[in-house]
Amino acid sequence: MKSFSLCSRCFATLLICLFIFSLPANAQGEARLQSREAFRECRLGIFIHWGIYSLYGDGEWIMAQKNIHRTEYTKAASAFYPSRFDAGAWVRAIKASGAQYICFTSRHHDGFSMWDSHATDYTIVRATPYGRDVLKELADACHKEGIRLHLYYSLVDWYREDYLRGWSGPEHDKDPNKADYDSYMRFMKQQLTELLTNYGEIGAIWFDGMWDHKDGEKEWSWRINELYDLIHRLQPACLIANNHHLAAPLEGEDIQCFERDVPGENKGGYSEGMSVSRSLPLETCETMNYSWGYSVTDTGYKSIEQIDSLRTRVAEMGANLLLNIGPQPNGELPEKALNLLHQMGERR
Repeated sequence: MKSFSLCSRCFATLLICLFIFSLPANAQGEARLQSREAFRECRLGIFIHWGIYSLYGDGEWIMAQKNIHRTEYTKAASAFYPSRFDAGAWVRAIKASGAQYICFTSRHHDGFSMWDSHATDYTIVRATPYGRDVLKELADACHKEGIRLHLYYSLVDWYREDYLRGWSGPEHDKDPNKADYDSYMRFMKQQLTELLTNYGEIGAIWFDGMWDHKDGEKEWSWRINELYDLIHRLQPACLIANNHHLAAPLEGEDIQCFERDVPGENKGGYSEGMSVSRSLPLETCETMNYSWGYSVTDTGYKSIEQIDSLRTRVAEMGANLLLNIGPQPNGELPEKALNLLHQMGERR
């Protein structure tokens, strides 16, 4: 039975891909345009930064900031057991706040995959005692409640040896002679194919990490167009955002995102020199407290008045606000974050 189920799933995926590839180019382009317009009207989304870094309780960059060797850092996976994770409870609380979409970190810079990926064993299903595909549960809950699901995907990987270390990552990280970008590109393509074929409709892929290397530096090339083309072939309506901090969006991108900045204000330190697109939907991502990933000491959450003010400023620029929550290692959303979601819902 197990063998038959797997084959059936693969066959269904193949049929979907063949159907998509058979669509004329103008139909695929129209799907993107319609998806962009629907996204413009969302106004509010919730960012979810969650991974094994939550166990350390010091944000999602702790591996690099504390210069933790990857063989030591990965031991956290064997202790990750989020027994109180409830995808339905997450989505219901987020929907009640008035948010229209969720952006979930499928894989952050530490290289740990939060879904049942077959491209690596370093996943929540294979490397932890928990063994559940939390992304599948979240996707099912989002589709049930009518919430769009976007997926954050890091281009950086502090774990894999075939990814060449850039300016980020632990200093004693890896042997540079083992770097192989062709291998890493195949890995990313396999993972993105999984995300866009096994989890239903995905509203957007949200890339991060191009700042780790610069195109043209020592003949480096991200070959980002290959990933963009793959995404638009697999799901023509799936939008692409890339948090690269470049002056303007790249060809193939559908959303221009601003990290910790209202478009045009340039106060957060990441938008210097960025011009505001006149054609693409805009998005500002910001945290409820300060950290993106769970931090046990970061209890300084914004007040509801501060969030209201931020939402107003973002809306005046015609942008969406993507407001972040870092879930606890047990799988629960922090109480202060839940309280803010509730207050936001009351002010709808």
